[in-house]
Amino acid sequence: MADEQTPLDVGVRLRLRRVDDPEAGSYVTRVEDIDRHRIAVLQPFVQGLPVALPRGTPVEVELVRTRSPGQGSYRATSVVIGRAGGLVPLLYLRSPERWERHQLRQYFRVPAVMSVQVRPLSETEEETPWMLGQTRDISGGGFQAVVGKPLPPDQPIEVILGLPGRRIPAKGVIRRVVEVEESGGCQWSLGVAFTDITEKDRDAIIRFAFQRQIELRRKGLA
Repeated sequence: MADEQTPLDVGVRLRLRRVDDPEAGSYVTRVEDIDRHRIAVLQPFVQGLPVALPRGTPVEVELVRTRSPGQGSYRATSVVIGRAGGLVPLLYLRSPERWERHQLRQYFRVPAVMSVQVRPLSETEEETPWMLGQTRDISGGGFQAVVGKPLPPDQPIEVILGLPGRRIPAKGVIRRVVEVEESGGCQWSLGVAFTDITEKDRDAIIRFAFQRQIELRRKGLA
């Protein structure tokens, strides 16, 4: 289990960047083993070829933990100290001396198209109809969606997000309204901030956003 010194667990996904060559991009890998002196991770591959990370290469290590304890994003510097071949090729990194931890309050936003239902929260018992729309981006703090009718800024709303394999109910508030041109005519882009969402559902969104970011970077789109 992760603690203040070591936020790593076997199976956690990491992102590696070469400190000596920032323009080389980053590589996604996974922790296979941990001890006091080194971290064993899967050898990163790009387009089916192993990434050249010779012994002595300085790297920045980044990971995101969305579960407690130790929830947050972490960064540290390390160095490649070896490798092992075989059916599962491994890269060995020196255990970082210090991790920088940042709370997951500044949520990163990723492009994502998924179904969403939106309706104003009524002060009376009468329920208003749902509007159907699609998200354009999402984060742990909110999302942007395109719908067929405008809603006023600061309007409290109910939402149901169609996250892959999961429906997420939440409440939010309209922060921004912009008229946009779509193929079917005029639509409205709503910027929504969550005001009431369970931490379990927020964690699911953060994990989705993190995986989505990895996919986009793998495709060269982020």
